[in-house]
Amino acid sequence: MVASLSGTGAPRVSSIDKMEGGFSKALLMTTLDGSEYIVKIPCPNAGRPMHCTASEVAVLNFVRTHTTIPVPNVLAWSADLTNPVGTEYIVMERVPGVQIFKKWNEMGEVNRISIIKRLTQWEHELAEIPFPAYGSLYHKSSLSDHEIIPLDPSVDPEGLFCVGPSCDSRWPMQHSPNVHCGPWKTIGDLGESLINRSILESQHHLNPKLPASLNGPLEEHLITLGMAKEIMPAVANNPKLLAQSQPKLWHADLHMGNIFVAEDDPAKVTGFIDWQHTSISPLFLHVRWPVFLSPPEDYPEGHVMPQLPPDYEDMDAEDKEIAQYNKEKATWAKAYEVATFLNDRKAWRAMQVPLPLKELFLRCGDTWDEGILPLRETLIGLFRSQRDLGFEADLSLHFNDEQIGAHEKEFQAYEEWHEIRTLVKKILDTDNDGWIAPESDFIEMKSRHKVLFDYYVSQPDINKTQDEVRNLWPF
Repeated sequence: MVASLSGTGAPRVSSIDKMEGGFSKALLMTTLDGSEYIVKIPCPNAGRPMHCTASEVAVLNFVRTHTTIPVPNVLAWSADLTNPVGTEYIVMERVPGVQIFKKWNEMGEVNRISIIKRLTQWEHELAEIPFPAYGSLYHKSSLSDHEIIPLDPSVDPEGLFCVGPSCDSRWPMQHSPNVHCGPWKTIGDLGESLINRSILESQHHLNPKLPASLNGPLEEHLITLGMAKEIMPAVANNPKLLAQSQPKLWHADLHMGNIFVAEDDPAKVTGFIDWQHTSISPLFLHVRWPVFLSPPEDYPEGHVMPQLPPDYEDMDAEDKEIAQYNKEKATWAKAYEVATFLNDRKAWRAMQVPLPLKELFLRCGDTWDEGILPLRETLIGLFRSQRDLGFEADLSLHFNDEQIGAHEKEFQAYEEWHEIRTLVKKILDTDNDGWIAPESDFIEMKSRHKVLFDYYVSQPDINKTQDEVRNLWPF
């Protein structure tokens, strides 16, 4: 199969190892001569048929030809379900080396700093590439002319690539007259589409996984989303936001499983994988600490070096270990922050965008997942801080003290639920859907889940019955 698809003339396959994923099945195929290939097949939940596969291939080819970032080499692909294989697929060379989490603890401080610095240099390469719109990247040959915006000839002199509809799985699988899936020329258009998507989702049905107390009735969703839509043009034209809203291509899922390093030289990055659903989005929405470099709570941004707590010497052994761990996490986060400032000033500036401005775009698109309370919290934050955020005129928002007080009580319950969900996801190493990696022991995870629930219920400061906790429990 690999030989015929890739056209490499490789000997027949000697072994096939299946690797599960949330949105794709991946097959590691090894031929008799020892060559290794990855075959990716999208799952039904990956996104709109054809678009997800076609965009991932275009992104890999574009990054390979327009940057020095090491990515898998695509050998063959098809986004046509009627092909002889009967499914969409991508055949690519396996990235050499090992995932960085297998080397991180033993690679030493110098090598870690080297990788962090190099990572920000690669991100700088992406930040320097201009795009004409927001959406997903495609080969022009994959889409019809009416749904694309070509790249500037200075970036793409051969005219091979374009920006087209978003391939993200959150957008409707089929065309909807009420929701535009891109491409979008302005952040205002993007923001309005995010709101319309949330309205469509809410009208279809509310998220059954959310506690009823956090979901709110449909009327509240529509009223709050309507408020967001009314102020979106003003927020989209805010000077502080507009200056950091350039359309950029970015790898938004840099965890240790997606970064490969050389087995005998862990300071050498050999490849970045999993570019599925990579989008061209406003830079202020892209920039973030990579997952494995994310700072701990109370992280001091700016010219402040992480320190151990003042009472460190008085701590017991367990608390000292936690303090050391948090200091180490803060140190790597600081290394990334400083390296971004030095090597990728555009990304660093985008990280300084005031949170209320950024949050509007995040929250108006996730009301189905999170409920309406986080969006309302964002709107209240904008209402309170609009003078400090540089708006030329008052936003068409108003909340009285009674409304704010009632919201704060509701939002406190949301924060408690969010804290529980975050804790459970972290300990079980899972996502919002409860997906367990195939290399994990599912029976062990179920047992750990029960132990965690029983432990949480038994805590004296919870002040909730077992049934009340179960109503807040995510799984």
